[in-house]
Amino acid sequence: MEQNKNNEIDLRKIVRIVAEHWWWFAVSVVIFLLLGMGYFLRKSPTWTTDASVMMRQKDASLTDQMDALSLIGLSGNSAAEDEVVVFNSRGLIAQSLDALNLWEFNYVKDGLRWKGEYRNPALTIDYIALTEKAQIKPFTVSVKPTKSGYKVKTKMGFFHRNTYRVKTLDEPLETKVGTIRIHAGRPLSADTTYRVIHMRRELVVSAYRQMLSVSLYKKESNIITLTMVSALPDRDKAFLHQLIEQYNLNAVVDKNMIASNTAAFIEERLNLITAELSEAEEKVSSYKKKNDIADLHEQAKLFLEASSTEQRAMAEIETQLSLVDYVDEFLRDDTKRNSLIPANIGITDASLESGLSEYNTILLQRMRIQRTATEDNPVIEQMDAQLATMRQNIIATIGSVRESLRIRLRSLQEQDSKFNRQIKNAPEQQREYVRVVRDQQIKERLYLYLYQKREENALMLAATTMPVKILDMPQRDVMSGKPKLKNLLVICLFMGLVIPAGLLYLLVLFDDKIDDAKEYERRIKAPLLGQLVENSRQAHIAIHEGETSVSAEMFRLIRTNLRFVIPSEVKSPVILVTSCINGEGKSYVSSNTALSLAILGKKVVLVGLDIRKPMISSYFGLPDKGHLTDYLAEPSVTIDDIIIPSGEHKNLDLIPCGTIPPNPAELLQTKRLDDLFAILRKRYDYIIVDTAPVAMVSDTYLLDRLADMTIFVSRYKYTPTEMIDYLNQIVDQERMHNIACVLNGTKNRRNGYGYGYGYGDQKV
Repeated sequence: MEQNKNNEIDLRKIVRIVAEHWWWFAVSVVIFLLLGMGYFLRKSPTWTTDASVMMRQKDASLTDQMDALSLIGLSGNSAAEDEVVVFNSRGLIAQSLDALNLWEFNYVKDGLRWKGEYRNPALTIDYIALTEKAQIKPFTVSVKPTKSGYKVKTKMGFFHRNTYRVKTLDEPLETKVGTIRIHAGRPLSADTTYRVIHMRRELVVSAYRQMLSVSLYKKESNIITLTMVSALPDRDKAFLHQLIEQYNLNAVVDKNMIASNTAAFIEERLNLITAELSEAEEKVSSYKKKNDIADLHEQAKLFLEASSTEQRAMAEIETQLSLVDYVDEFLRDDTKRNSLIPANIGITDASLESGLSEYNTILLQRMRIQRTATEDNPVIEQMDAQLATMRQNIIATIGSVRESLRIRLRSLQEQDSKFNRQIKNAPEQQREYVRVVRDQQIKERLYLYLYQKREENALMLAATTMPVKILDMPQRDVMSGKPKLKNLLVICLFMGLVIPAGLLYLLVLFDDKIDDAKEYERRIKAPLLGQLVENSRQAHIAIHEGETSVSAEMFRLIRTNLRFVIPSEVKSPVILVTSCINGEGKSYVSSNTALSLAILGKKVVLVGLDIRKPMISSYFGLPDKGHLTDYLAEPSVTIDDIIIPSGEHKNLDLIPCGTIPPNPAELLQTKRLDDLFAILRKRYDYIIVDTAPVAMVSDTYLLDRLADMTIFVSRYKYTPTEMIDYLNQIVDQERMHNIACVLNGTKNRRNGYGYGYGYGDQKV
């Protein structure tokens, strides 16, 4: 229940603080709405342009491998992820920008906005000779037609702003950014400003890389999404289309480079094999003529016998040895060090074929990077070292493959010896003929094999299948326009409410003063006599006989509540008025409380015992006579010497403090002070004592022996909240008895009890 009560009080406090500072929120909302409208009128709307493409599968086996990986929870598509990086590469973006000549940004003033131009821009500029700074930093050239010609402005950075007036364009103009020539692509409208922003190419590429977002549709998908957000959707659409086209073109060029290199290699080998085959056929023909062999049936029979399984296997191995030797010779040729290794020529060894493919892939990457980098680029040097290492590894692999093929060849040759023994008894002429035909057969097989590979490579070279297929053409999303006025105004309204709320929170967080009368009343462990509104008139005396002001009525309420706090058996009570710290208004409360009792017809004396900082004399404008400190220090001074009429009411007398003594604490403990109060009790109905703050000095504690009750004064938005705990500690420890409290200086009448009801000119 207590927790719920605290929550209710906290909510009420929040509502009160917001109500007190409502104008903060009103002003903040108006300012943010004006800022939002200004932003909307000046900001060019941005649009989202997107496209999607699908990567074509290069190898059917890759699909099976992906399916196998997905079964064990290792799904993914590293090939497509690599292509995402390629799409966002600087080289590809630069090629696309160069193809469309998008190196500059053209704008035209449209109201408060700058509207971008893509097709048929109003201005084109020739940069004849730029300064060193202009070659590095972006700058702007603006042109505005005037009655006498054109006004040209150049701007580079915040401080570099220059204006030039020319009669005509199309002539060289000397500016702070260098020598330029401006061309008008179409008639320029009067009183309209045109702008061209120039940046060096590296910055333009970086800007497009930031605008371009490339991502996979799904992690395991082959679909890639390309997105751009800018104020020029037509320009973005053209750029995305060119980016996809340039990607396909580069891929086709790379594929054709390998195929062309392979075709040249095969053509070179075919020429050699053709010569060797012609020589072998010439030998067969010469042998037949020389030995007068004409029995074709017998020749065919011998040829078929020679074409046994072992012979075919030996021919295949010898073909592989020839291909391996060709590749080895290619790799050892220093003039072809930066050339692609012929691929798809029929090498059956998987490790060697994989090494050749990997080597070509890295070499293609090097070629791509080299288009936009120099030879001393660290990445180029690193890739050169990697390629050199791979080259040596491939040569070593070729050695291993060659040795393996030779071992297999020797094994087949041993098996072939059986066949040779079978025809050993044949005439020497026939054995020699079989050898010649076998040699011709090997050459012929190798020739046919290379010829077939040449045709396959020619078909691959002729094929123009693009590596990516466009699923969605680049298109502007018509619902993506930003900023939207409705959303912008909602955001501005939200900010207009949040900012002052945050400031109020910080204000409350760091302001530890009493700022809630209800909470103050709830937290103190002593009765609350009443609350006093802030003294707007700055008058020390707030109550007069017959006055019905709010302050006067509040003091009358405090006077009434005193009757319930002071025990009925106490006659002529002594009331101490104190506070925790200086400046809380205890002298103001004591003076006006005493005067309110005097107006009631009671005989009252106000004693100034705040010896360290006396205020009673200044409040009532007393002359410099009759001092309490003189009475306490000098036995010759009588009580009648120190009692002075207040001048405000006949029933109120004053005993001002007087000269500040060097030993106030000792002076307050004298028996003469006790005797003084004993006499005052006989003469007056009420003795009101203005004392020192209890948290600063111990003087008030010394007077507790004389008092019947103590009024603690706290001040709204002045007294630290920690003083409430200090006051409660005094109550709990009973260091002073019969304590009551007054809250001074409240700013809102609602914190009180509804004063002003029907008093009119009522007299008390």
